[in-house]
Amino acid sequence: MGEGGRSYFNMRLIIGLVIIAVGIIALLVNLGYDVDISLWDYWPLILVLIGLSRIFQPPEYRNLWFGLIFVAIGILFLLDNFHFIRFGFRELWPIVIILIGVAILKHGYGTPKGRSTDIDYIDHSAILGGGEYRYTSKSLKGGRLFAFMGGCEVELKDADMHGDEMMIDAFTMMGGIEIRVPESWQVTMRGLPLLGGLSNNTSQRQAGDVAPPGRKLLVRGTAIMGGIEIKN
Repeated sequence: MGEGGRSYFNMRLIIGLVIIAVGIIALLVNLGYDVDISLWDYWPLILVLIGLSRIFQPPEYRNLWFGLIFVAIGILFLLDNFHFIRFGFRELWPIVIILIGVAILKHGYGTPKGRSTDIDYIDHSAILGGGEYRYTSKSLKGGRLFAFMGGCEVELKDADMHGDEMMIDAFTMMGGIEIRVPESWQVTMRGLPLLGGLSNNTSQRQAGDVAPPGRKLLVRGTAIMGGIEIKN
């Protein structure tokens, strides 16, 4: 996909290292070593990592606003766990309501649900709700999808790419994303399912095979307690 399609922050690598660290600590405890570390105190690091994975993306796929929110909430919970400040779910829910209102204002003027559009860039967010979007542009240049406790359905069967390949960055947390593509497209899916799932159900889904001549779509997905599905 070129430089524009590469992530500056390898979320899968970081998650893997964290899991290895947890396993090493648990092994040391079971072997009788005195490891004075409470793993539960560090759970907000998950939120920080999610936020960083949204921030450190190529500019065209970056979701700075949501990334900063996750990082900030994760840091606040960390500070509470180590008794620097008081911050819990009682203080969190009014912030969530405010963020939902801001998100409605920020994304409330996009494509109406179910309406077709011929714009060249895919950019949708679903928060506590959902939307269906059909694209007819013949020069799509990729895009990004974000779903938090909501869902997005994107129809691309009547669309085409600007060149021979493009990338869609998809992120869902406690939600779902579905993308429908033409049967002639070669689809490759990469990403990180964390208590969730990534499904490439297209007719040409063998990621390791050499793609036939034609259009190539890379879907880079992160699914946390949610799912992302690509199909014809």
